[in-house]
Amino acid sequence: MVDTPPTEDNVIDFERWRDFNDAEPQRLDDSRPWDGAETTEEIKTRMLVNLRGVLSYLLPGGAFQGGKFLVGDVQGNRGDSLSVELAGPKAGMWHDFATGEGGDIIGLWAAVSGRDTRTDFPAIMDDIREWLDGRSRTLHDDRAAQAKAPPTDDLGPVTAKWDYHDEDGRLIACVYRYDPPGGKQFRPWDVVNRRLKAPEPRPLYNRPGIKAADPVVLVEGEKAAQALIDAGISATTAMNGAKAPIEKTDWSPLDGKRVLIWPDKDGPGWQYAMAAGQAVLAAGARSVSVLLPPDEKLEKWDAADAVDDGMDVAEFIATTERQTLRSENATLDLSDWHATRYSGDAPEQRFLVEGSFPMGMVSILAAMGDTGKGMMTLDLALSVATGKARSVSVSPEPMAFGGPVRAFGTAVIFTAEDDQGEVHRRLQRLDPDELRLKAPERLIVVPLPNAGGPIPLVVSGKDGPEITPQFRMVRDQIMRLRDLKLVVFDPLASFIHADVTSDPAAGSFATGLLASLATETGAAVIVAHHMRKPQGNRPIASVEQARDAVRGTSAIVDGVRMVYALWPAPEEHQGYIFKALEEPFARNAVFQGAVVKANGPADRAIRTFLRAPTGLLVDATERLRAVRRPEQDLMDALVEAIARAAEDGHPYTHTGGTGLFKQRHRLPVVFHDMARNKIEGLVQEMLNGRPPILVKGMAEGSKELKWLDVPAGPFARGVGRFVHGAHETGE
Repeated sequence: MVDTPPTEDNVIDFERWRDFNDAEPQRLDDSRPWDGAETTEEIKTRMLVNLRGVLSYLLPGGAFQGGKFLVGDVQGNRGDSLSVELAGPKAGMWHDFATGEGGDIIGLWAAVSGRDTRTDFPAIMDDIREWLDGRSRTLHDDRAAQAKAPPTDDLGPVTAKWDYHDEDGRLIACVYRYDPPGGKQFRPWDVVNRRLKAPEPRPLYNRPGIKAADPVVLVEGEKAAQALIDAGISATTAMNGAKAPIEKTDWSPLDGKRVLIWPDKDGPGWQYAMAAGQAVLAAGARSVSVLLPPDEKLEKWDAADAVDDGMDVAEFIATTERQTLRSENATLDLSDWHATRYSGDAPEQRFLVEGSFPMGMVSILAAMGDTGKGMMTLDLALSVATGKARSVSVSPEPMAFGGPVRAFGTAVIFTAEDDQGEVHRRLQRLDPDELRLKAPERLIVVPLPNAGGPIPLVVSGKDGPEITPQFRMVRDQIMRLRDLKLVVFDPLASFIHADVTSDPAAGSFATGLLASLATETGAAVIVAHHMRKPQGNRPIASVEQARDAVRGTSAIVDGVRMVYALWPAPEEHQGYIFKALEEPFARNAVFQGAVVKANGPADRAIRTFLRAPTGLLVDATERLRAVRRPEQDLMDALVEAIARAAEDGHPYTHTGGTGLFKQRHRLPVVFHDMARNKIEGLVQEMLNGRPPILVKGMAEGSKELKWLDVPAGPFARGVGRFVHGAHETGE
């Protein structure tokens, strides 16, 4: 039974009512036993103990308001003419102001059933006792029909009602739900002040239940809270759910508690979780974490849905991934990190880009100047925000950095090197169909030259690196974003105003701060960073050399989970690539890229990127693998690479550690996936040629023939010299 809520039209002016309990009650024989079982007084006591149930049965169209029960008349019509006291020494006493009738609870039973206490008293008492014992007959036919019909008002029938109590269980407010054609609506009733509005401040739901509970689950709405309560979970909500005015809610009952927020899986739900979380922290909560709804669940999925789905909600709450919110005064609580956090199946590592950039972690994208890393991160952000592949892409799914994009949602880029005009031009080239404008709130690009200049997240302080107010501002705004998947800071030097070049402490502090941001948001945080040119300006020829070329103290690379590097392809590669792909030669257009550091699963293959007319580096690795070169072309490419290596003082041998197969990362990309017997077979064929195309020579001052060269090369003539550096082989 749902109580009829008050409306503005039926709010009662209690001041105009006199105390009706002075009415003369019916004279009953309180000592008379019924079948030797109970006296009249004992039956009356049982009725008063279950007074709300009695009234709901007798008059289902009435409403509980504060300390009174209101109904139109003894026939059960809507209204407020008949009032029944619910508590105190006058509990059960009633008065009908329209007729002047009144009496006690037994007299009300008689009036509702249409009987006279003077002539029908035994039958009345039998009816009451049968009802109390669960053997009740229907009072009369229209009463049964009335009991089935929900109370209605201008919004239609009430579909649900929730009571708010203080810590001692006293009723202080009610919330009624309606489901009219225009969508669900809620009406609060302030029981204490007897008015049709929410109390001030607004109480939390289930205060008696959360009084001694720890942790407490905060959800969005009474329905979700009650579903968890019925499942044995200590839960609460603010009045009005996601629309609750945070500043008008009394969060003090959560002081000192661990609070887990279970948001609805939608934008308003996430924003509510972020805002409520900060309010709960300010109220003194020991810790606040936001549970992350499973990716596979539908929009608007909530705790009530989880219960309806048969989910083990206790296990979900104990083991699911969460985002921890922190205030400036946050402290570590070891009790939050018991081993139960690690029970059950471990969460699968999720990737923003398959095989490279992980979710919930900070990564570095390192490249030399004029490589195009800004264009690549913008293209990645477009893919994340739109979920669509580029219109010119050969792949049906979005791709970036050689792998498919796996996470889609909101993407944010802070760029310190490009102004609004340049960002606009790049977007126009990358997104001619303007897919980003289909959901513009999901792509946020902040060009700092137009937004007030650089934003220092870390600065050098008197006692070492310090967090800035700007970091807190950026963090707070990022935390409010719905479904955040990607945050880019480009470049690192514009955001970290501390000596990360030579101070390991500054490097560790900066990467640790960004890692905490990634953990809190669950998003992939990517920091663009510069690489230095290798010693002697020689080309990078291995993953190890690329990692060593990342600028700054080693603490920067060591402090992140993944580093992806881009570097110019060696010249001998470039000519082969243009020829193989039948593309016109262009300078500064061919780059190699790879994961050069990863603390977890990663695709570590070296990939080849070719600059497209848009300026974007596009992965050409699969195109190169698909090109079947004639045997003579392969031999020509090998001869060119062997001759150049010998001339540069970094010759190959036929086999062994300095052999072509072991050193194939220095060869054109067509050889990278080639089998050992194929590479060594081609060389053997050229060594056996008549005349030989390749020969084995010796270094200056040596008598051992082992170094591959062309017949006219320096090692073939015995004057070859080793150059110490990037391709050092030694003798």
